[in-house]
Amino acid sequence: MDKPLRNIARSIFVVKEKAFLTPHYIRVTFKMSDKQVDLFQNMRSGSNNKIYIPSENQTYNTNYDESIWDSDFFAARRTYTTRNIDLINKTLKIDFVAHGDNGPASKWAENAKSGDFLGIAMKESQKPLVPYAENYFMVGDSTAIPVISAILETLPSTSNVVLLLEVNSYRDTFVLNTKAHLNVKWIYNSSPLNGSALAEEFIVLLAEEKPHYVFAAAEFETIKKIRKHMKEELQLERDRYNAVSYWKRGSSEEESNHERQKQRME
Repeated sequence: MDKPLRNIARSIFVVKEKAFLTPHYIRVTFKMSDKQVDLFQNMRSGSNNKIYIPSENQTYNTNYDESIWDSDFFAARRTYTTRNIDLINKTLKIDFVAHGDNGPASKWAENAKSGDFLGIAMKESQKPLVPYAENYFMVGDSTAIPVISAILETLPSTSNVVLLLEVNSYRDTFVLNTKAHLNVKWIYNSSPLNGSALAEEFIVLLAEEKPHYVFAAAEFETIKKIRKHMKEELQLERDRYNAVSYWKRGSSEEESNHERQKQRME
């Protein structure tokens, strides 16, 4: 179960605790065994992972072998952000957006309890989450909060960040930790599946700023508008921004994966 595959590590993790940080934001903390600490020692907070959601009525067993990953033991696989990996305290944290049973990952997280388990796979990465800059402009919807939070925690006090975040309501706002000078604007959208004004808000606010680097992560159509503005209107060099779509309205991760990957390469 814990054998590395090239630069990929994967293992079954057991839930230590779960907390609703806000009404729509869940943090699940997993225990790490000594073997998992060794296996995941080259992984970093803020990087992508693959979570494997067990089929209903499956039970945890320490004797699973590699064949489990290609079996029907898991009902679904989804891409998430490793919010934090702490090799000293032997914990791994993943944050989930709670939106009911609309999606297997959200459903699992809302029902998760201590002792439950999840398959997690991660790639080794030493690449910084963003290049160093004095001035950043970051924008994201709820799905981007984990990676943006991880980025903010890596920035020095010499950096300035303007941050635009879209969440469900004012009750979903919270304090973000960073040494950088941070200016946050929250916007509220109780029905993200019906559309978003995040791109338009971004364009208006960006006109008032002069960032060295832009980071954007959100829904497919939102990122499409943001990328178009940066490429065609602002004519930013490609190394001055990163804009990625984490999901697409009306499509599952599998259904939208090709389109989102193609968008990232444009």
